[in-house]
Order: sequence, then structure tokens, then C-alpha cells
Amino acid sequence: MRYKSAAILSAAALAAGLVGAVPASADVPGDVLRIVEVGTDAMGADTYANRNREFVRFQNVSGSPVDVAGVLVEDNWAHAKTLSGAAHSCNTYKVVDLPDNGTTTIANGEYVTVYNGTRVGGDRKVNGNEYQLFANSDADCGTAGQFYNNDADTAWVTKSDGTAYSSKSWDWNGGYTVKP
Repeated sequence: MRYKSAAILSAAALAAGLVGAVPASADVPGDVLRIVEVGTDAMGADTYANRNREFVRFQNVSGSPVDVAGVLVEDNWAHAKTLSGAAHSCNTYKVVDLPDNGTTTIANGEYVTVYNGTRVGGDRKVNGNEYQLFANSDADCGTAGQFYNNDADTAWVTKSDGTAYSSKSWDWNGGYTVKP
């Protein structure tokens, strides 16, 4: 009994030492970029003009600056295509630039909101901590450029290879936004 207890204690001490020696990774899904709100359903009929009622807002929650170059914002259909190696331009937005930044790095606590539609004047930074990006989604993708399903879908924020940072699913109809 004594040897078993000593062996168990030694193994536990070794494991604790190893766990403490492993640096925390900033690439753990959900610990870097977290979806904080999804616009899932424009009020009224889906039209090309109200595409900005569909959006995904995510936040850097890592505690450090994060380079978002190449980050994808997708729906469930596009995410499956990305994972299978057959990425498609429909229902996908790829971050390539940030307005008023000079880089693609966002500070801890900053937000990126990707709207499906457009804006006169293009992308912008507002309130000092939010980048608003406009996908100008194609009218041939989804319904009039609105690609999130109103009643059941998933919004994904992923690395360029499809590795998820964050996702938010819904399976109901009748609301306009979803927050975790």
C-alpha cells in the first residue's frame, strides 16, 4: 500500500509539474476570438438592400494582440466546404485588411463585425474599438446576398484552414440576433 500511495503521489507531482511547464496556448479555440453576437434574420423580407442586418461580431479575448489576417467568417455550408478542402467564395468573408490600422492586428478587447452587405465609404473603425467590415456578399449566394439561414444555421469564425476559433448555432426562427 505504501508503495502504491507513493507512486500515485509521485505521478501526480510529475503531472502537475508538466502541466505547469507547458505554456498556455493562444490558439485554443474560443480563447482567442469569441463570437459575441450574430445577426441572423433581417426584419421583413430578405432583400439585397437589408443584407447588413446579417452580421457576425467577434472579440479578441486572448489577453494579447491577435493578427486576424486570413480569418474566415462563414455559415455552416461554407464551413463544411472549407473543411473538405473545397473552399468556396459564397457565404465566406476573409479578413485581409483593417481600416485605420495599418496592420491586421487587433488589440485585446477589440471587436470585428462582418456585415453581409455594403456601406458607402467602405470599411471603418468606430468607437475606437470596433472594426466594421462589409462583405458585399453576392446576390447569387444565399437569398439576395443574405446567407445565414433564419431558422437553423451556425456562424463560424475560423483560421484559414477551417480550425474554429468560435461558433454560434441557432435552431429557431423569430429573432433577429443571437448572443451567447
